[in-house]
Amino acid sequence: YAVGLFNAVNLELARGIIAAAESSQSPVIMGTAEVLLPYGPLEEVSYYLIPMAKKANVPVVIHLDHGLTFETVDKALELGFTSVMLDASTLPFEENIARVKAVVEKARKYGATVEAELGLVGGSEDGSCDHGIRCTDPDDAVVYARETGIDALAVAIGNAHGNYPVAPTLAFDV
Repeated sequence: YAVGLFNAVNLELARGIIAAAESSQSPVIMGTAEVLLPYGPLEEVSYYLIPMAKKANVPVVIHLDHGLTFETVDKALELGFTSVMLDASTLPFEENIARVKAVVEKARKYGATVEAELGLVGGSEDGSCDHGIRCTDPDDAVVYARETGIDALAVAIGNAHGNYPVAPTLAFDV
């Protein structure tokens, strides 16, 4: 069973997401990503996402995806987001762990869950489309999950965000 995450940078998108989730009686994750904040600032998006989630007749998580700074993640938590992601995947392993662990500790005070990324999913989230993808090492993932205490892990298996300029080569063995 999968629960979809859909970005809702305006009220019309949010209404459609909730309507679809309710009509299919499926939980849903609704939110935004830091790269989308120029189109829908975090505070403004929170004004409609959070009340809509509370009124929905299915479980709705409000998620900040690919937060790039502590400030953005902190703001999302303060506004009432129920899930956040600090994407420190471009940093060295130990620094990634330290930063994400700090977010986990703070998020727990708000009752929020935390997602993080290990490896490097290419594409538009990191501003490139060169597919310089770094697959997640499964052994590192075990250590990472244990050390950080995250609730969800985004892994790289040859996939990318956004459009694929070339066909992906997925590493199913990973």
